[in-house]
Amino acid sequence: MNATLNNPIAAGREVADHLARLARLEVELQAARLKGRAVGLGVGAGLALLAVLLAPLLVVMLLATVAAALATVLPVWLAILIVGGVLLLLIGGVAAAAVVLIGRAAKRGANGDR
Repeated sequence: MNATLNNPIAAGREVADHLARLARLEVELQAARLKGRAVGLGVGAGLALLAVLLAPLLVVMLLATVAAALATVLPVWLAILIVGGVLLLLIGGVAAAAVVLIGRAAKRGANGDR
């Protein structure tokens, strides 16, 4: 270190070496941060996909539970028929609402309204 105090060229080289090392360490730090974020995003995306895949199973299990509850006071075939009919009415209502909304949007688009 004493030699660098007497030699300005050596001191300049040492400063340049320190700056280069600092820059490399900064790049490594940012890479580690990005890797951590990417891992977190990957885990989150995987869990979201799992939830999306399990949601239909949940709906089926809930419908089966309702049918089983009705089957305690009604014949099984009638309980399943009631649950299926309610589900059919629900899906039909949602489909009708979708058709109405799509029709309105198409009508507005044709007229140039917003």
